[in-house]
Amino acid sequence: MDLSFAQTHIEAEILKRDENVKESREEPPAKKQRIGNKNSAEITKLIKEDIPSSSFQQRCSPRKRLDVRTSNESLQQKSTSQSKKCKQKFIYGNYTKYYGYRNMDKVFHDVRLDVFDAYYDLFAEKTVLDIGCNTGILTIEMAKRFKVKSIIGLDIDRHLVDQAFKVLKRRKKSLPFDNESKRLEIFPFNINFVHGNYVLKDDVLLEIEKPQFEIVLCLSLTKWIHLNFGDKGLKQAFRRMFLQLKPQGALILEAQCFNNYAKRKRITDTIYHNYRAIEFFPQDFHTYLLSAEVGFKSCELMGVPDHCKAGFQRPIYIFYK
Repeated sequence: MDLSFAQTHIEAEILKRDENVKESREEPPAKKQRIGNKNSAEITKLIKEDIPSSSFQQRCSPRKRLDVRTSNESLQQKSTSQSKKCKQKFIYGNYTKYYGYRNMDKVFHDVRLDVFDAYYDLFAEKTVLDIGCNTGILTIEMAKRFKVKSIIGLDIDRHLVDQAFKVLKRRKKSLPFDNESKRLEIFPFNINFVHGNYVLKDDVLLEIEKPQFEIVLCLSLTKWIHLNFGDKGLKQAFRRMFLQLKPQGALILEAQCFNNYAKRKRITDTIYHNYRAIEFFPQDFHTYLLSAEVGFKSCELMGVPDHCKAGFQRPIYIFYK
């Protein structure tokens, strides 16, 4: 009986001790105790003292932190956008301001036109395809200068084709026309632009090609077809040019030299792979175009443009069908 009483007593003491420890850990609401013994003036003063300073709010306010984070994200997005703009890759040579740095003078003049002048009759009243027309400036000048029957500018970049149509629209608005002059063979109504990739997905599609044009222009384009589609793609493009030409038609070819390729070889992994695999070099183009695999009968040098930059002094050849 005494043992039971002692055990009960010990348990009661332990319980009492635990309650005391718990009470000591619980801090009473200081404001309530302080405010409870103060008058209204003191209460107001006490509340004002308890309000954090504006600088503290700026440091700790979730709204402020959110605003800063949003601002930082905005700056980061802007920086990324600018970085992407600076690093924009024109993988097809589809430079938006190509003619701006090719033609150095403020008034448009492409020195290749001077080479073409000696072959006026070759272009006059002919149907022409300009592959890789960019913004269409040279295409439009060809139509006007040589009075071609019709000319189609083709480019793989839809944005550039849209720009070409805008340039053409401005030219149309700047010239007075009557109903008689709005015939399709009269400049500038003899011009059209098309968006598309000249390299076909499969060689089998060459079987449905039919002669459509009397002149095909392939100016400063071979490098970009070569880098993006390899030897096979460029050879296919050459064969397609031949098939699209009417009898006695002509291919006007201005090819870049192989040394010109290296600077662009790392634009994409595909381009780098194609560059490393090249076995069909620019010095081989003539032999291939005149071979039985393509079919051109003869070739002659038109001339070399007298450009102020050596990189644009590329020989231009005519391949006759």
